[in-house]
Amino acid sequence: MTPGQILTLQVTSASLSTVMAGHNPRERRLFTDLNEKNRLAGEFRRLSNSVRQWQDRMGKRRGERWQKQYGQTIRRAEVRLEELERELPSRAEDLKTRIEEEQQISKSEIEAFEKQYKKEVRELKKAQEKLAAASEAFSKAEAETKSRSMERQKTAAVLAEFSRKRRNAAREARREAKDVKTAEKEITSEEQDKQVLSYELRRIVAEIEALRG
Repeated sequence: MTPGQILTLQVTSASLSTVMAGHNPRERRLFTDLNEKNRLAGEFRRLSNSVRQWQDRMGKRRGERWQKQYGQTIRRAEVRLEELERELPSRAEDLKTRIEEEQQISKSEIEAFEKQYKKEVRELKKAQEKLAAASEAFSKAEAETKSRSMERQKTAAVLAEFSRKRRNAAREARREAKDVKTAEKEITSEEQDKQVLSYELRRIVAEIEALRG
């Protein structure tokens, strides 16, 4: 088997670590194990390339010292390659199963987040309508107190009450807007997971075929 038989496109460990942020323990374990599998697959590719290069150099060097040095280095590398060839398929098979399970879970989670998002949008709309009504009521009350002859104390009390209602409505609207953003973020995160795991699944299938071919 040559290194070229293994899929070379990679999602880097750094990007997988970024994806891990803010996820539940099950998801974090999956991405951690994907990172480790990708690290070992990268080691296998690099070591396979090195062995090929050492073999080429060994063929060009005729001295006994060089032959011995390259021979020992190649034998050590081949031992490690054999270990990786035994370990990588089992890791890949395990991850393949877990990714397929996670994709089913993610599908239901996305549906749940989308349902929650629609609910948050409806509540935000109501809060904004309530804020608009409170602002309009305050403006009308303010105009009436100016046009009518009212006691100063009574005028201040009326305006204070409408101002309080407007502040509460504004606070509720901000809270609902924050909830909408949170729901949007959850949907985006799950969609990103779906894309990454779909890529990783294709990659794992190719690696399994290459390692066992």
